[in-house]
Amino acid sequence: MIQKPRGTVDLYDKKVKEFFALEMIIRNIVDLYNYSEIKTPIFESTDLFLRGVGSETDIVSKEMYTFNDKKNRSLTLKPEGTAPTVRAILENKMYINENLPLKLFYFSNMFRYERPQNGRQRQFTQFGVEVFGPKNALIDSEVLCLAVNILNAIGIENYSVHLNYLATGENRQKYIADLKIQLSTLQLCDDCQTRINTNPLRVLDCKVDSAKFSDIKDMKEYLSQEDQTQYSHLKTTLDNLAIKYQEDKLLVRGLDYYTGYVFEIKDKNGSTLLGGGRFDNLVNELGQVDLPAAGFGMGIERIVLALEEANISLSEQTTLDAYIIGLSDKAKQFSNILLLMLRSAGLKVDFDYMNRSMKSAFKQSEKLNAQNIIIIGDNELKENVVVIKNQITKTEQKVNFDQIVETIMKGK
Repeated sequence: MIQKPRGTVDLYDKKVKEFFALEMIIRNIVDLYNYSEIKTPIFESTDLFLRGVGSETDIVSKEMYTFNDKKNRSLTLKPEGTAPTVRAILENKMYINENLPLKLFYFSNMFRYERPQNGRQRQFTQFGVEVFGPKNALIDSEVLCLAVNILNAIGIENYSVHLNYLATGENRQKYIADLKIQLSTLQLCDDCQTRINTNPLRVLDCKVDSAKFSDIKDMKEYLSQEDQTQYSHLKTTLDNLAIKYQEDKLLVRGLDYYTGYVFEIKDKNGSTLLGGGRFDNLVNELGQVDLPAAGFGMGIERIVLALEEANISLSEQTTLDAYIIGLSDKAKQFSNILLLMLRSAGLKVDFDYMNRSMKSAFKQSEKLNAQNIIIIGDNELKENVVVIKNQITKTEQKVNFDQIVETIMKGK
């Protein structure tokens, strides 16, 4: 038997409903914040991620699904959503001043070749927001506030907001030089030993050696006066909004395009629920357009897992307005007309297509949580009636054909 690829999952029944309910809640919230949806292709030019994400990041160096098409062009299933969004903005000239601030969101499948584990798959669904144009504490706090708003709305509690600020320009290079000297004195894993020379900031992401970094220099000590002012304004704004946070000098995120403030929101076990920050240089690097930006990404599978652990269900129990049981061939044929009539009236109905016994059909109606059972046989056809059993009131009545919809509607 052919099985699904490793690192993928089949979603059905309750799980699909939870995904859909979560998406609808998020969509309602981003609409309140006046964000517009953007959809980009599921694959892009490989060069977009090499330039946009960083060739030395784990995503690009280890995790991308890359292939050549029939004309030998290198394409990659997108591993993240920011670089494709920037590409779309540049290509479609969405950066004109009348559009700013440009506030976008997306839901999309992403692909990363990494070790599958609970809440982390090789194909996953990501929700993300990106804001282009302004560079100030007000928009930075809005992005973070939106993330907090979503978690609060779906009932996730006991999370913590981790905040850091990454130096830029020459100050960043000075910090990296000092960091490399300090890291070279530590006994680190093989990956970290490689990263010291290729991408030293990524060392601070290491989960194996994280306990060894308590004395690591704080990048915030290297901030320019402008960055210090920006960070101070952000913290003041968050304080005014009563958003609690803790500063984390080891927080650098796993993507090279971040500049300025970065944040992650973690659950009570320390697992990251979502993360983001500011990436002011990415648009310019990809398209020579000066357009500051900030945003965050959220793995939907991780959020669903957090909801399961908290015993929170977002989707409503499936109910039917009516379940129809036909007792004869003629009654079954007429049931098609009845189904169309009820569905056209906006009622959710189904029919016993499996020719079950009366007892089994009733059990099926209970499984589907039908509020009414409609029974029709040859005798009912002769009388132009059906029998309606209301499962809520436990009453039964004969109803004329022309009053079926009205009777079901009254019981809703």
